[in-house]
Amino acid sequence: MTLMDTIANRIYGILAGGAFGDAFGMPTECWSREQIKEKFPDGIHSFLPSQNNELMTRELEPGTVTDDTMNTIMILRSIVKNSGSLSTEEYIKELSYWLENAEDAKAVSGPSTIRAIQLIQQGTPIEKSGILSTTNGAAMKITPIGIIADYKKMDDLIKQVYDVSLPTHSTNVALTGAAIIAACISYVVAGGREIEALWTISLETVDKCQNIGYDFPSPSLSYRISQAKTIVRESSPEIAFERIVNELGSGVQTIETIPAVLAIVELANGNPIKAAKLSAEIGFDTDTIGALSTSICGGMNNCFSEEDIRLIEECNNINFDLLVKEILPFCYLVK
Repeated sequence: MTLMDTIANRIYGILAGGAFGDAFGMPTECWSREQIKEKFPDGIHSFLPSQNNELMTRELEPGTVTDDTMNTIMILRSIVKNSGSLSTEEYIKELSYWLENAEDAKAVSGPSTIRAIQLIQQGTPIEKSGILSTTNGAAMKITPIGIIADYKKMDDLIKQVYDVSLPTHSTNVALTGAAIIAACISYVVAGGREIEALWTISLETVDKCQNIGYDFPSPSLSYRISQAKTIVRESSPEIAFERIVNELGSGVQTIETIPAVLAIVELANGNPIKAAKLSAEIGFDTDTIGALSTSICGGMNNCFSEEDIRLIEECNNINFDLLVKEILPFCYLVK
């Protein structure tokens, strides 16, 4: 296998992993941990159709992805259309079109993104449309930035995260969370497989992001990340998993999502299939946590079955080989 083949394999694992974790977590999105344990006492071991409760009502087939994957693909295609550079305007145009025209788009989209697009359509400048958004909508779509930006050149990576996130998520905590995911993806694109390094990179990214974005009041992300690491290191896997849920949360806020993602990567020991399973069972924002943790693990260990990937591709009209081929020339290790 050539170097280019190796890099392409990692990118494939990242992109397919994001969709895999998204689809695996889709059925239990907005379910509590207790509801999941009651409904699935033996755990979740395969793709399932959407499971409705009081908070989420939709009809989606097994293997269906949500806005996490669709926004990621939009970012990737915006990069490709602009020859490796970002176009904020192009992304907003594609996102607005998708929200207006795609079946079930609004049913699977986050509230911050929908609100920001509505504000932009009403004439709000993009510098102002995302100043209230502290949710994980910036992090969920950011993996293509990790493919094209070098985590060792952090200032450039952060700028690219800022440019694409600004219209929908311009608070410091949301931008920092997105930069953490981009940096972790960049690390695994380069062949990084050390989970300890992911914790270190994440905390270093928080320090580098102190002065970006709107300073919306938020708990300390670095403290939450450090606490997540302590929990998974001092407890058995089963107890650590429950502690992450009960002490740090698994919701849509960036302050909950990012520590949960890093904890699951370690609890899964870098195995993307296990990361998707744990994410689907953690409760609340299962699809986003699944998409991000499984992307990172997929870049470390591309071990998905052809049958599973074929199901996702056919169900969602996605071609991962084509996406890899399109983005590969702009990967920071290649260009």
